[in-house]
Amino acid sequence: MMARRISIVAFFAAASLCVAVVCGVSQSAELTTWTLPHPDSMPQWIVINSAGEVYFTEYMAGKIGLLDPNANEIRERDALDGPAGLVLIDDDSVCYTARLDNAIQYLDFTGGSQTWPIPTAAASPNALVSAPGGIGPISVWFTERSAAHVARLAPATMAVTTPFIVVEPVSVIPNTTPLTPVVSPVSPQSYPGNPLLPPPIYYIPGVLSGAITEWAPLNTSDPIEDVAVAPDGRVWFTQGVNPLTVLDPTSDTFLAYGLPPGTDAVGIIVAADGGVWFTDVSRPAIGRLDPSTGDIALWTIAAGLQPLDLVFDAMGDVWFTDRSADAIGYLNLSENRIALYRMAFDTHPLYLTTDAAGAVWFSSERRNFIGRLAIMPVLGPPPTLPGSSAGAGAILGYGIAHAGKRAQISVTYSYDGSMGFPVWIGINTISEGALAPYFSYVPYQINHAETGTANIELQYQGAQITHTDTIEIVIYPSGGPPFVKETIQYTATWTP
Repeated sequence: MMARRISIVAFFAAASLCVAVVCGVSQSAELTTWTLPHPDSMPQWIVINSAGEVYFTEYMAGKIGLLDPNANEIRERDALDGPAGLVLIDDDSVCYTARLDNAIQYLDFTGGSQTWPIPTAAASPNALVSAPGGIGPISVWFTERSAAHVARLAPATMAVTTPFIVVEPVSVIPNTTPLTPVVSPVSPQSYPGNPLLPPPIYYIPGVLSGAITEWAPLNTSDPIEDVAVAPDGRVWFTQGVNPLTVLDPTSDTFLAYGLPPGTDAVGIIVAADGGVWFTDVSRPAIGRLDPSTGDIALWTIAAGLQPLDLVFDAMGDVWFTDRSADAIGYLNLSENRIALYRMAFDTHPLYLTTDAAGAVWFSSERRNFIGRLAIMPVLGPPPTLPGSSAGAGAILGYGIAHAGKRAQISVTYSYDGSMGFPVWIGINTISEGALAPYFSYVPYQINHAETGTANIELQYQGAQITHTDTIEIVIYPSGGPPFVKETIQYTATWTP
């Protein structure tokens, strides 16, 4: 059934809605998991293409997986031994590190591949990130964990075979679990730097071998854990208890920034303002370095154990995995609060990313699944329309999980029966003030005075990619205008 166009304009007496994907740290969440076809495959890095499909590496199974969460299907390609780090090249291809085969491979998921052996023997290439602005078909930075090198792959050309390979899908039934976070206030600890004492600098030229250039920092006895490319093109990396270090590849110079005593840094990302964020598995904590001053702030994670990977959301706050705590964490910087979404024992979440709708995707090392954590936003006081129908019903909360051409919308509602029975809950999808065509759903019918939850699947049936900016949730009687309407500013891209 096509969504009904609503012409009535509703004026709310309630407070404004929270319109960000995550607007606080006390929201409930919905955890959806897709178990992988091969047991004990140990999924690692994870990336998402523009269609909402999820690529991941399977370290023990020696495969690259592709999950279509709309169809609930997984496809797999055989990979080199020990696939670990992963970056998206385009919607149909990836690059990954093969730790045990000591190589990097480009893989067209339905076609050919090209492999580059690492020049240093037993280097154990691991973390992998894109290098914007590179010359040639691909450009990536990676860590050689065991060799303690930072390296760049930038081939001038690629010779990729182009067979068409049909990868048969495996159907997977997802499991859904509600989660409520444990929220703790946190006061960041400050460690002032001394701008009069610049960080140590040293010059070590990179060594070029074929398409790969390797740089060896002063300390090659401790593994390099993670790598990130800053907006200025410099390359930051972590090395456990050693300083945070940045390489300027244009001058072959390294700067080393000392960390507070006891810090053991693993994951690393760089913000648009140049701030360097990292996970500290020792305290445990989330840290930030200001390279211009050397100042460091640490947010200690109450009940945390081993924070590993981290990523920014659209608001600039930080999501992270806590492997040993079996949790996904969220640091809200404006509130100085940390929320931990705890999962089943021995889940061991490893690496994570976010999708266009703000949901958090991650790999589960021990329980062998790919997971999605979709936050249910908390609303302000329930809206009602003035007039005789005021108070008849209200929308108390909602959650939206969107990927590709489908969205699952959860609506918590209250209805007192004063407008008769039945009444329905419906969805309007809006683009630039007008009802967007080619959307359908089945309205949810209410037959009793009650408070409950409606789950509605909204589906886009158009033949072209389309964009919408607003979703309306309405409660309406048979043949009449809605007596409750909730307007949500929700920007989304829908694919056929």
